[in-house]
Amino acid sequence: MTGEDRSIERSIAEQHRRLDAIFEEVLAVLHEREAPDAVRDAFARLRYALESHFDQEDRLYYPSLRALRPAHRAAVDDLALAHGAFRTRLETIGARLGARDFAAAERAIRAFGEAFAAHEATEERLLARIDAELSASTADA
Repeated sequence: MTGEDRSIERSIAEQHRRLDAIFEEVLAVLHEREAPDAVRDAFARLRYALESHFDQEDRLYYPSLRALRPAHRAAVDDLALAHGAFRTRLETIGARLGARDFAAAERAIRAFGEAFAAHEATEERLLARIDAELSASTADA
């Protein structure tokens, strides 16, 4: 990839690591179940960070990837579709927290985290594949 493309790949990977850390913070606070306001605040931070991340990918990165490598359009579209499902899951978790059903919320956040980790890995593999293809095409030129 070009320097700019590599920065996109790096930026997304760095965002993923920050999001993973926020997930852990939420789970730690939620596991205590003693401070509902702290749980609500931690989840609000996670939700905001995820929404910002999804928005950035949907508006900036994914359109660029589709234009740069049309052969991967279907894979990029699948990643974008997953964001909608994640947003729905966030709504459900928020409702469970609002009802103070902390046990169900914790299970849902753990399941969400596992699904999101798989999404991150898929996305990062795709970026690595695109990087390899672009590097090969640059070497051939």
